Amino acid sequence: MVEPFSHRPRRSKVAVIGGMMAYFESIMPAGFRAERRDHVKAVSLPLAAEFDIVELGLWADKGDIEPMARRLEADAPDVLVLIPTMATPPAEIAAFAAAAGLPVVIVCAHELEQVGADYDMAALCRHSTNVGATMLGAMLRRQARPIRPVLVAGFLSDAAFHARVRMAVRTAALARRMRGLRIGRLGHPMAGYDHLGLSEAEAEASGFAVVDVNHADWAERFAAVTPAQIAKVAAARLPSLLPTQARYAPSPDLERAIRLGLALDRLADDLQLDCGAIACRGPFGDGLQGGAISCLATTLLAATGRPFAATGDMVTAIAMLIGRTLGGATLYCELDAVDRTRDAFLVANTGEADIGWCPPDGRFEVVDASAHSGRQVPGVVLSHELSAGPATMLGVALDQTRSERLYLIALEGRTLEPSVTALKVTNAWFQTSQRPALAAFEAWAGAGATHHGALTPGHLGEAVHWLGMLCQLPVTSITENGAKNNG
Repeated sequence: MVEPFSHRPRRSKVAVIGGMMAYFESIMPAGFRAERRDHVKAVSLPLAAEFDIVELGLWADKGDIEPMARRLEADAPDVLVLIPTMATPPAEIAAFAAAAGLPVVIVCAHELEQVGADYDMAALCRHSTNVGATMLGAMLRRQARPIRPVLVAGFLSDAAFHARVRMAVRTAALARRMRGLRIGRLGHPMAGYDHLGLSEAEAEASGFAVVDVNHADWAERFAAVTPAQIAKVAAARLPSLLPTQARYAPSPDLERAIRLGLALDRLADDLQLDCGAIACRGPFGDGLQGGAISCLATTLLAATGRPFAATGDMVTAIAMLIGRTLGGATLYCELDAVDRTRDAFLVANTGEADIGWCPPDGRFEVVDASAHSGRQVPGVVLSHELSAGPATMLGVALDQTRSERLYLIALEGRTLEPSVTALKVTNAWFQTSQRPALAAFEAWAGAGATHHGALTPGHLGEAVHWLGMLCQLPVTSITENGAKNNG
């Protein structure tokens, strides 16, 4: 049996194909084809730390594609990475990519960094990577089943280039996962919060599926968690999951919270949920016999790669999945008060956390909810500092004036030094890249964002743009240059 709250998502499998033009091979030095393979390796090897790489070889000659197609079918990858090493006739490989039906990333990697006086026709052909990438991109869009690829260009010697390639592949793998995304719904949003919900039809319009959880089934699952299972998590599993500096004490409220977490963890497994939302202030949470609010449960589920939002917030659950996958952590929170001196938002919530975003020496506390979560409720709330650095507030919303499909919003900025407030829930300073803060807020709210978001490490505006393109979802990205719409 899988340990409770274990990491679930498998490593994505990435098929890599290099391209060259055999027509020019006669004017190249001996070993040119091997040199092209080395070029492909220089791109794919750095990816192997995060992904399982399937090397399909070079497409160069007639007959190369057929064995690649057989291998692709056998290995069933999630993403196709195409690396033209020079100008390469694209028709055959573009048809192959269209038939594969996978998200495509084109990597235009440059070895040459300076053009000298000896740059001749052989050099022109040898270093025609830009030409190969544009040929391929144009042909992919002309297929009967057209493909809009992500294209990343840069120099092989640059670490930043390889980081962008990793992000592009990570985003493409997420786009693949989002086909048929399964979103669990444990209760509807609280009264008046309809802007956070998502009907089956609204989800289907974006290619997603709502998995509605019957209350009787949920109550039965919650009641089936045994005291022995709770005690085992409290004594052994919880200390290994929380940061070493975490401070908490045994209590009936902690036991209630663990019970809810164990039930949610098993439910997500049984129903194969990618993410979800729980309306924990009511029948699905503190209204259960011995129930609790879900702050600990959603924190532990996020660490498994299956984030759940509170308040029945279906749309922000999707934003959290995007943030957790692309940025490695995500915090369910709001843009609250603005500190005018800092020109920064205080971001806060009612007790949720993300273990992956607490600095190694940062404060991390778990306390009984009592009056710390907006009102007297059973369970626990969590509070921790956020690592300072680049960050993005992510949102997902539905704007029928714009599209029947959900759309994505990315607000870039950075988290600052730890906040000092009387709050006993996670809170931090978030300074937007667009200044002043209230101008950024106008752009965020003006894009139709809900009042919750998923704050995530890193500047993810570009990655969200890629994701929207791959999933055919409109995007608003708000950076220091203002708001930009895509679709």
